[in-house]
Amino acid sequence: MSDEFERLQPHDIAYEQSVLGSMLMSPDAVVAAIEMLRSDDFYRSAHGLIYRAAVDLYGKGEPVDPLTVKAELEHRKQLSTVQGAPYLHTLMETVPTAANIRHYAERIRKLGINRRLIRAGTSIVEDAYRDSDDVDALIAEAEAKIRQVADYNDSRITDLSTAGEFVDQPDDSADTIIPGVLEVQERVIVVASEGAGKSTLARHVWACVAAGLNPFSFVDIPPKRTLLIDLENPPALVRRKSRGPIELGRQVPGWDDDRCWRWTRPGGLDLKSSRDQQLLDRVITEARPDLMLMGPLYKSFVDGGERAEQLNSQVAAFLDRMREKHGIALWLETHAPLDQAGQRSLRPMGSGVWSRWPEFGLALRKSKDEKDPPHTLLVERFRGDRDERAWPNKLRRGRPWPFEGVFGEAAFRDSRTYKTEYEHL
Repeated sequence: MSDEFERLQPHDIAYEQSVLGSMLMSPDAVVAAIEMLRSDDFYRSAHGLIYRAAVDLYGKGEPVDPLTVKAELEHRKQLSTVQGAPYLHTLMETVPTAANIRHYAERIRKLGINRRLIRAGTSIVEDAYRDSDDVDALIAEAEAKIRQVADYNDSRITDLSTAGEFVDQPDDSADTIIPGVLEVQERVIVVASEGAGKSTLARHVWACVAAGLNPFSFVDIPPKRTLLIDLENPPALVRRKSRGPIELGRQVPGWDDDRCWRWTRPGGLDLKSSRDQQLLDRVITEARPDLMLMGPLYKSFVDGGERAEQLNSQVAAFLDRMREKHGIALWLETHAPLDQAGQRSLRPMGSGVWSRWPEFGLALRKSKDEKDPPHTLLVERFRGDRDERAWPNKLRRGRPWPFEGVFGEAAFRDSRTYKTEYEHL
């Protein structure tokens, strides 16, 4: 191993002592340290033991001070390991002021991340010396090791406040994808039988949102970045089906090609595997979408014989990490299963996980009402909405766009006005 990897790893003992001394002096400092640090962020292992004892005492509702921490360390037979009771008082004497706890903790956190990166980099170098023909696997392993460090960096407690402070904050319009319909980090699953139009609807929403149009009422909205991921159809088919909506979008003032992205994977993904997880993460990072539309859902994983609940829960958990990490809303499409009697049950195919998971569970069913134009879709629910939103109750085939929403007769008249104004498109 080279001298570079044998160098003393980055650390700051004085700052570690200041963190621990602050915790022994102030309950507020204990709270701040818990939010920002873990025991393995400390370079000196004895400091990690003291930190763990203090955190566990606080978690049991007991006071944190030199006496209680000393007793806890004695109970754990660790007091001699941390240089005895006198060292606890030394920690308090080294603290300039406990009010600077977050400054001390932030430095310790960053140094801990540096050491994690050194360990990950060392492991990657050692792996690269292996005589392996599977270069893709080596790269995937390297990315996974770096991702573990990045995930730890994102794992601090954030957005914690009193309820009063929380509700007093003004609503941020930047949190909206489709005003009155969909907000940042919300999840939509659209269920329908094959050929009902769910993929067409996804492409419609994809282009409209990027163009700055509400996809159901065609009211102007702030344009957002969108990413369409097709896990089933070959690129040539997706290109033909996408050409119409994109050309319509380009005719809307202010259109920008850079806001609307697509990725085709006709072989699907296996979002249980770290390799495909890293791949999708990189795609999202590159496209930077506000709204990601993906489907069909059953092509996002490979059944390895796990129980359905376990298999689908893994995929749902990964998608949740992506929406939180990247701040995106998710629009997923999936097929409806066949019941034993051969009838369609409009709920997500595969597992009850998806019935519980989204904020909005839309079920598309062809209308049998003779008063409706052909190919009209009823917008029903396979689960109750978690908030009141302006979803249409029907989708009619539109012109020039593929669909128009129907919210009642008044709303339908408004949509007809839109069609007249944009008939030239």
